Formats: sequence, structure tokens, C-alpha cells
Amino acid sequence: MARAIDVAAGMLVLVAAGTLYAVKHDTQSIERAVQARERAAEKAESDIAVLRAERAYLARPERIESLARKQGLEPIREQQYSRIEEAAEDAIARLLELPSAVPDVESGTQGPAAEPRERPSP
Repeated sequence: MARAIDVAAGMLVLVAAGTLYAVKHDTQSIERAVQARERAAEKAESDIAVLRAERAYLARPERIESLARKQGLEPIREQQYSRIEEAAEDAIARLLELPSAVPDVESGTQGPAAEPRERPSP
């Protein structure tokens, strides 16, 4: 009887050792995966910092101004400002002056919208 208990205890020790080894192996595998992801996250953060610095360097006003002048662009002059109401009125007036693109089937003409309308007085 003591021999059977010794054999059972020995088998239990072997099963426990095997289970412990499997758990240790899985834990190490998970730790490697976590470390790889942490390295990837650190690299991404470093890349983001580099890109932000590069964007700040490229967005310097003095650099953009010189490039714009080479393209023939100038700062906005006071005469170029207008009120939104004026722009809306001009757009509506232009729409009222456009001829209709829909032809009149019976007469072969553009239709009544083809004749320019009078511009409404403001």
C-alpha cells in the first residue's frame, strides 16, 4: 500500500512539474509579445514626435511667406475684403442673369429663361 501511494505521489509530482513548465512557457511567450508591442508603441510615439517637429518646421510663417511670394501670391489687401451680404447678393444676381440650358422642344429655342432678366435693385 505504501508503494502505491509513493507511485501516485511520484506521478502527481511529474504532472505538477509538467503543468508548471507549460504555464512558465506560456507566461514567457506572453511577456515577449507584450514587450514587442511596447517597443512598437514607443517607436510609434517617437515617430509621431518626429513628424510633429517636421510639421512645425515646415509650417513656419517665414518659410511659407517666401514660398508664396515665389508663386506670385501676395498678402490680402484691404480692397479684397467684402461683406457676406454683398457676396450673396452678387451670386444671386449672377444666377438670375444666366440663360437656361433647357431647350424649348416646340419652338427649338432656349425657353423663357434665356432672356436676361433685369437685375434687382438693392
